[in-house]
Amino acid sequence: MRIKENLPTLLTTGNIVCGFISIMCVLNQKYEIAAWLIIVAMIFDGFDGKLARLMNTTSKIGAQLDSMADLVTFGIAPAVLMTSMCHNCPTIISWGFGLFFMMCAAYRLARFNAQKEEGITIPRHFFSGLPTTLSGGTVAQLCILHYFIYTQFGTDIVISMLPFIVFVLGVFMVSKIPFFDITCKIGKKQGIKAVVLEFSAAILYFIITPELALSSTLSVYLIICGTYGIIKGKHIKGTQPV
Repeated sequence: MRIKENLPTLLTTGNIVCGFISIMCVLNQKYEIAAWLIIVAMIFDGFDGKLARLMNTTSKIGAQLDSMADLVTFGIAPAVLMTSMCHNCPTIISWGFGLFFMMCAAYRLARFNAQKEEGITIPRHFFSGLPTTLSGGTVAQLCILHYFIYTQFGTDIVISMLPFIVFVLGVFMVSKIPFFDITCKIGKKQGIKAVVLEFSAAILYFIITPELALSSTLSVYLIICGTYGIIKGKHIKGTQPV
């Protein structure tokens, strides 16, 4: 029984551990490892809540711990990673945008918790603003993509644009733009064969070119979810998203 109750918490703990080690890797200039740790933390974060609901072990403490872990891993760690990697950017800009990103992540998480406590809901499968996990993951995948492009072509165009991308991500987090949760639709009405084929193709793509697979997947996900959310936004206008 205890194992059942503690399993979601262990996944959340894995999330925050990845965040802490990621920050330590940044301090030791191991930037690529730091970025991959944030990606690993996304996996933990993606399963802890779902597992808690599936096992009927949700709790207020677990929800608060999850938010704290998200702030460390997807708010502070990406901000520290960005400010440390952007050597060519003026310090005041990189630090300023990093601070802005972290504050937006904190506000996004606080708003989510407050609205959840107040019982404010919206139609299923939508987020109010860009989720903190996706924002932090986007920063991490761009850092990973930078190393791939720099190795192949010798250009640091990604890292040059990163502070401004971080700023835009921060704005999206605190906005009330509805972002569609496309993961809830994956597998529905497709059939087991189609799901297995898609999953196998995704694994093969990731094995061949993990950097491009990660970058393209997250980028397409953000574009589709953001565009669909904006188009459908008029249908949920007047509600208070969570």
